[in-house]
Amino acid sequence: MPAADPARRNPDSWRAILDATYAILEEDGYQAVTMSAVVARAGVGRQTLYRWWTSKAALVFEAFLHKVNTGPPPMSDGTLPDRLRTYAHGFLALYVEGTAGRRLRELIGAAQSDPDLARALEEKWFEPRRAPVREAMREAQAAGEIRADVDPDTALDLVFAPLHYRLLVSGGPVDGAYVDSVVDLALTALDPRAHPTTGRPGTG
Repeated sequence: MPAADPARRNPDSWRAILDATYAILEEDGYQAVTMSAVVARAGVGRQTLYRWWTSKAALVFEAFLHKVNTGPPPMSDGTLPDRLRTYAHGFLALYVEGTAGRRLRELIGAAQSDPDLARALEEKWFEPRRAPVREAMREAQAAGEIRADVDPDTALDLVFAPLHYRLLVSGGPVDGAYVDSVVDLALTALDPRAHPTTGRPGTG
């Protein structure tokens, strides 16, 4: 059954539920968030909770978005290198320097064994942030600024996969110098001058 229309939710109950959910997440982590625990803490009926959210993942992620309240960094009107650097440093500001970074890293970890949470992260967090950069990549390809034979999503992964790997797996430092070095390496790999037969459509 689909979740109820958000516009029809009681705002006080909605806020109490999201506050309770995020408080449990902050105190004890994702695994500790249960519908029963949220009901007890928020002081609402179980029916209300299940009518508004169809799964724990949907509830936790909405609570996270409600508290974090941040969107993708605005795309600049500069060159693709400037745009990529802006986005990569936005990653640094959010995941490493921002107060929400720890919670977001935990949600990404929990998503590895929770398909619903993984889908929510992909649809409501990652894709809205990748889409404008993907479009900037396509514009740069059309203008001959970067290789036309590279899939834009693969090009995005050249920048953001190393950042996620250090942050979530190796524990290596993720700072401004590292972010700039990753962006520089990705731009070198995408430079059509280094691959003259693949620079524009139809030339390779």
